[in-house]
Amino acid sequence: MNHLDDDFASELHQAGMNPMSIQVVHDEESVSFIINLLTEKACNEVEPLIMSDSLNMIRINSGNQHEFEIIEKSVFERSESDLSKIFYGNDCSKVLKLKIMTPTAFKTNGKYVFLPDVRLVFQNLMKKYGCAFEKGEDIDFELLDEICIKVEVAAFSLKSRRFYLHKAYVNGFQGYLTLVCHGSQTLTNYIAMLLKFAEYSGIGVKTSMGMGAVRILEGVDNVGKKNE
Repeated sequence: MNHLDDDFASELHQAGMNPMSIQVVHDEESVSFIINLLTEKACNEVEPLIMSDSLNMIRINSGNQHEFEIIEKSVFERSESDLSKIFYGNDCSKVLKLKIMTPTAFKTNGKYVFLPDVRLVFQNLMKKYGCAFEKGEDIDFELLDEICIKVEVAAFSLKSRRFYLHKAYVNGFQGYLTLVCHGSQTLTNYIAMLLKFAEYSGIGVKTSMGMGAVRILEGVDNVGKKNE
């Protein structure tokens, strides 16, 4: 991140919604750093730095310093039209099962909230989607109200976890979450599209630092079709 253009780095700090999210996935043998870029400008600024042959090491200076040798790089693209196939092209399942991979929290009225509140989840995703594809954070509050009425948390297996930021931390929730949409098929497809988008944008605060990473486990696959 130290290699970003100063003007773009300043834009990231001042932006209401950060056009970049980071996810870290690891097992016993390797660590994968997944950097999601949500706008064309973010792609133009960040992708050349990441894909440069000169970048062969990742250094993390937060907490205990770690260095990771880069073994492989790859790029995957997902367009708005790909996401729209979920909305227009399929009858998505009304039951959506999610894995919340890293601590997730929201900030409202100046305070952090680390509960899977339906309004906070979808208000955040609608804002992120608007910033990525509609060039603004304005959302349809009537639609949000309908989502809050028609979507419920049907099951969860969650725990609270701290996400450390230098010498401070943010409490978040992490684990498994099942949502059910009792609305129309159109609303169900919209919910599925937003949750698929969440795999790239993250949910909640500090997604550019690794919080809020999510994966859909059941309900919609990579092209938006209902899982059988």
